[in-house]
Amino acid sequence: MRLRTALGIAAASAVAVVGLPAPALAITATTLVVDGDSAQCSDTGTGTVARPYCTIAAAAKVVEPGQTVRVLPGSYAGDVHLTRSGTPEKPITFLGGPITYQNEVQPTIRTGTTTQRALVIEGAHDLVVRGFQVRAPKDAITVTDSSRIVLDQLRMDNDAGADIRISGASDHVTVSRSHFLATAGVQVDPGVRATLITANDFNRSRQAAVRIKGAPDTAITHNTIVYSCQESVLIDGAATGALVENNVITADNPAYTGTNPANCGTSGRGEAEISLSADSVTGSKVDYNTVHAWPDAAAYRWAGTAYPTAAAFTSATGQGAHNTDQNTDFDEQRNWPFNLLPATDAADIDAADPTAPGVDTDLLGSKPLDHPKVAGSAPAGGVRDRGAYERTGLHDASLTMNGPYGSTVGPAPLTVTATARATDDWATGPLAYSFDFGDGTAPVASATPEAIHTYTQPGSYRVIATVTTATGARTVTTTGYAGATQPGELTADFTAVPKDGGGTFMFAPTATSPWTIQRTSFHFGDRGEVRTPTYGEVWYRFEYPGTYPVTMTVTDAAGHEATVTKQIQVVYDTEHRVLLPGERVQVLAQSAGSLLSTGANYTSGLWAGITPVALDYGDAPKADRITATASATTSDGWLRAFALADGRIHTDDRNLSAGRINRMGGDIVRGAWVGWSEVGASGAGGLTGVTQIAAASIGNRTHLVALAGGRVYEASSYTDTGRWSAWGDVTAAAGLPAGTTRIAAATTGNSLHIAALGADGGLRIADGNYDRGTWSSGDLTAYRPGPAGITQLSAASLGATFHVLAVAGGDVHQISGDYAAGNWSRWADVSAVTGLNGTVTRVAAAATGNTLRLFALSDGHIHNANGDYTRGLWSRWADVTAPGAAGATTPVTSLTAAGL
Repeated sequence: MRLRTALGIAAASAVAVVGLPAPALAITATTLVVDGDSAQCSDTGTGTVARPYCTIAAAAKVVEPGQTVRVLPGSYAGDVHLTRSGTPEKPITFLGGPITYQNEVQPTIRTGTTTQRALVIEGAHDLVVRGFQVRAPKDAITVTDSSRIVLDQLRMDNDAGADIRISGASDHVTVSRSHFLATAGVQVDPGVRATLITANDFNRSRQAAVRIKGAPDTAITHNTIVYSCQESVLIDGAATGALVENNVITADNPAYTGTNPANCGTSGRGEAEISLSADSVTGSKVDYNTVHAWPDAAAYRWAGTAYPTAAAFTSATGQGAHNTDQNTDFDEQRNWPFNLLPATDAADIDAADPTAPGVDTDLLGSKPLDHPKVAGSAPAGGVRDRGAYERTGLHDASLTMNGPYGSTVGPAPLTVTATARATDDWATGPLAYSFDFGDGTAPVASATPEAIHTYTQPGSYRVIATVTTATGARTVTTTGYAGATQPGELTADFTAVPKDGGGTFMFAPTATSPWTIQRTSFHFGDRGEVRTPTYGEVWYRFEYPGTYPVTMTVTDAAGHEATVTKQIQVVYDTEHRVLLPGERVQVLAQSAGSLLSTGANYTSGLWAGITPVALDYGDAPKADRITATASATTSDGWLRAFALADGRIHTDDRNLSAGRINRMGGDIVRGAWVGWSEVGASGAGGLTGVTQIAAASIGNRTHLVALAGGRVYEASSYTDTGRWSAWGDVTAAAGLPAGTTRIAAATTGNSLHIAALGADGGLRIADGNYDRGTWSSGDLTAYRPGPAGITQLSAASLGATFHVLAVAGGDVHQISGDYAAGNWSRWADVSAVTGLNGTVTRVAAAATGNTLRLFALSDGHIHNANGDYTRGLWSRWADVTAPGAAGATTPVTSLTAAGL
């Protein structure tokens, strides 16, 4: 396509109107190389592949007319100052990489300061800057007093000020085929002339996307401008002779801005998308644009008058005879961040003025193409689409890489194969391919989608392929990767760091090989489990103290294997040793508005310290609102804890067994809690007026007993479900009289036993036989009269014997029912043989082995006495809350206990 000059825009030189080059440039004598990631780079080097410069600034100081500075991918510090000049015949070129979807082949010029600019061009001429990402807080690129400058294929992101500012006595500056995402756009200041802004994508600009002030003979053509916060194009300050043609502009599309909004509000806007002041309209032209304004704004403002539509604009001014009103439906979800024309957008396809100045391809490098299914409206046989993108049938280009042993990383020399794929809906003939292997060598042209390349130098390389059709459609594939390494052997090692006192270790593997490490595995020498690293680490918990041979095996892509074995000593602290197998008891207590936990391992003679139970996750009760607690253990090794608060019963489970147990979608290690839930919301339903609770387990099924309104209720749950049965009325089923005031529960065999103290002071026993599915009850006081003035009950079972403990007159009393023999013992005064006469306020009972473990509150302290039924002996009370045991935590106001 021939390009002409328009209005006051002169064809300055070959620099101003250029085609998109190949994505890479072969390194020749006229090329200087910058590679900040190279270990061999030096700013006093030669600028060759073997000795590249580290910074762009170093190359900029020595580059001569006709030379190209090839900047390889990486991040480069800002404040690059370009002052050297080329000639019209021999421009100086700074070349990065093409714009692609993944955007990984373009080097980035960035600055982290608020005043520093990333790129400054000052007093220079005949320069081309192509293929960079540029990021800075303000005015990322400035061009001052410079001529015949091309800024092409740039990617600008998230800046304030102006992303590109052209000022001073600059002329014939071209900004082309660049992408501006959430930026402040392009600003051209007074005194500048003959600027060309063409084939750019301005997306969600923070202010006016293109601002021209007092800069005559500016051409703004073939741009796509969407969702700007102010005008899309603003021309004022006597910027005469402006040309605004072939642009696609939309201010609003709720389908996309609703989920990914613009950087400003959507109502009360008032600006026009294309605005020319009264002193700028002389010699200016606006035509062949597609414009969609905000609902309450205008599409055009000409000499101060706003026009909502193209028809109104043309009728009043004679301008815009070929303009259209259309809300272009860009498919951002598919093409982000590029605003490609949709296939259904016939109004913009083949509809551009072919005489407008610009560049000879679209933003992505495609030439103007005649759409086979659209009858174009362009004059003089033109086939170019409006906006920054040409609609082609070429799409979904991808690249796959392969190498020795299926790996694209290996020792140099490394030979890899790149395979490109693309879809051409228009079937325009054979596709052509050009592969850039990212090491500075010339691109490999191929008529087939496959190319082979050998890397001779170590390095990390990004690979892309350009796919073209015979008619000029062009697309770039996704990015592939290759890594040539120094030859060497596979080596491996690991470190082991203990992370707690309970056998948890973090293993960090280190392995080096010229080939990709394919697999790393750990065998821990305890139970046969094998694990592989996640994010470079393996966490593992040894279930028991000891010394374990931990073996790490590493395999690389070439099949080499290295094995390392180390002896890891695992030491448990007291808190975790208490949880090891043995005769164990878990105690829950309340003190000063906190829910506390401790435990004992009677086999090892250890007490855990008293620690708070976490109440900051799940449906947990408030600690200062808890009025009653209960607990039970299950045969599969769970402690089930219950807390009554504000009439609701909350529950949490703690793993007391070895290994990781999957509960509620996660692995729960020994000692960990699952998370609080509420019994009523988990299936049991509401129960009004609950004042007391008790719990006991049969196997893995826990029975929760509640006292509400003087009646006894029961619900049950298996540990692996998290669900509860509906409340059952035990008072009705067992024939208990109403008016129960105290309860306790335990189990023998497949039966649940409930001790119920009535308002009359009588103690009754309700038995639920789950083999027969029946309930029964009896008046124990009538058979075995007990102490008067009982204030609290607790219960536990040893074998077939149900032990009931009662506090009366400050003493602990006991009665036992042997369900195998079918008889009840007489009441016994436990305090008479264990001590604490007259001072006990509460008692909790648990059982381990053939020993009854009692815990009593006296003067705010927890005391423990043990009844050994094998030896027939009771121990004296010992203060659990004394230093040297669980620790000094007083005063304790309530407690519950469960044995395992």
